[in-house]
Amino acid sequence: MKYSILIFLIHFSLNAQENKNYSSINLKNDTINIAVLLYNNVVLQDFSGPIEVFSKAKNLTHGKYNIYTIGFDSKNISTENGLIKVTTDYTLNNFPPADYIIIPGANMKVIEELKKNHSLIDFIKKENNNPYSKIVSICTASYLLAYSNILNNKMATTHYFVAHDFSEKFPEVKLVRDVRFVDEGKIITSSGITSGIDVALYIVGIHSGKRIQEMINNALQYNYGHNQKWPTPKKGMKYKSKS
Repeated sequence: MKYSILIFLIHFSLNAQENKNYSSINLKNDTINIAVLLYNNVVLQDFSGPIEVFSKAKNLTHGKYNIYTIGFDSKNISTENGLIKVTTDYTLNNFPPADYIIIPGANMKVIEELKKNHSLIDFIKKENNNPYSKIVSICTASYLLAYSNILNNKMATTHYFVAHDFSEKFPEVKLVRDVRFVDEGKIITSSGITSGIDVALYIVGIHSGKRIQEMINNALQYNYGHNQKWPTPKKGMKYKSKS
């Protein structure tokens, strides 16, 4: 009888711990606010991948993750090639405080134009000085961080197509190759496109544990990882900027 009671208590304790790992108490100060910055001609996968991860994390943690989108001056944006029209929740002039600010990438022609957007560059600098938020770049958005001078003397990564150009243009940034993302504490940079899924899973792992992270990874039928040998750009696909 005593043995049976002991087995029951052990089983109850394990189940309680398992349920604790699957969910999180949804206290106000426990909420993780994820802001996703959008702009015209943004690459769809760059932001939809991370948003999907955080959406599933929100379901599994009973609302721990709060995801919203930010536009520049307008809430209306179109993704690359005008494929999808999106109305953002807020603009740069009016958005709630964020724990993470996700900045997705675009083709290099768009990036070269964005670097001239003083509102964007000032926004990046301001949020870098904000002790309560972290900045996460996806793919070529690392250029925007570098143009803002917040990557100086830090490690960072980017899409392998533009890696050589990036290292030449920003010698003060320590480019890391053959990785999916680099965490420098205040700033997290990720490499090409789908690496946004990896960095989102990484963030979920930090705040909700490996079990939730693995559940989302499996639900997406994805293969989460950090290190990855970069392919060699094929002839004609290696980017070289004109300036």
